[in-house]
Amino acid sequence: MKKLFFETIDSTNSYLKDHYKDLEDMTFVSTDYQYKGRGRMGRTWKSEKGKNLTFSFLLKDPSVIKEYRALSVVSALSIIEVLKSYGIEDPGLKWPNDVYAGDAKICGILLEGASTEKLECLIIGIGLNVNEEDFDEGFFQKATSMKLCTEKEIDLEELKEAVYQRLSDNIEKLKRGEDFFEEIAAFDYLKGKRAFCRIDGEEKPIEALGIDRDYSLKVLCEKEIRNLSSSEVTFHI
Repeated sequence: MKKLFFETIDSTNSYLKDHYKDLEDMTFVSTDYQYKGRGRMGRTWKSEKGKNLTFSFLLKDPSVIKEYRALSVVSALSIIEVLKSYGIEDPGLKWPNDVYAGDAKICGILLEGASTEKLECLIIGIGLNVNEEDFDEGFFQKATSMKLCTEKEIDLEELKEAVYQRLSDNIEKLKRGEDFFEEIAAFDYLKGKRAFCRIDGEEKPIEALGIDRDYSLKVLCEKEIRNLSSSEVTFHI
C-alpha cells in the first residue's frame, strides 16, 4: 500500500484517474486542499485548507472491483465506525454515499471508475468535515463537522491513519466475502423517512423502506415497491 500526500492538488480522484496505471492497488492520496474537488452529479466540493480530511483510495484488485455495489456503503460504514470511536454517537448512512451526524451532513463519498476496454480500477473519494466550523450550506442540506459535534480540535494525522486503517480492514473483509448488511442496516438514516427523489428524470415522492441486502435502496413510490441503484436517485428530505 502506498500513501501519497499533496499540500495542494486539483482533485485526489482526478490524480488517481490520470495515474492509476502506474500506481499500485490500495494507493491512498490525501491533500490539505483541493481546488477542483468533486461530488456526485457534477457538484463541486469545497473545503477550507488544512481543516478537513480529503483523500482518495485506488482499488485495482478484480475481486474488489466486482463488489462495486457494496463499496460506497462499506466506505460510509468505515467512516461511521471511526466517528463513533471519536465519541460521535448519532452517525447515519444517507444512502448511497453520505454520512450524517444527527441531521447534518458530515461526509461525502464519490465512487468513480476508469476503463479502456473494461473497468480497470475503482476510486473512492472521501471528504470528511473535521475542524471546519463555518459552512456555505445548500438549500436542502445543512453541514456539520467533527469539531462542532465534539467541541474538540481533531488531530488530522491521527484521524487520517484511523480512517485509512478502518477502510483498509473493511476492504480486506469484502475481499473475503464477509457480509456487512447488518452493520449497515443499523445506521440507515433514510429508513422510514419520506423524501423526494429523481427517478428516470422525474422528481417523485417516496418512502424509504431501507437498504436491501444487495445494497440497493428499497422504496415505496406511487404504491409500487422498487429497488433503486445509486445512479438513479438524488434525495432531498
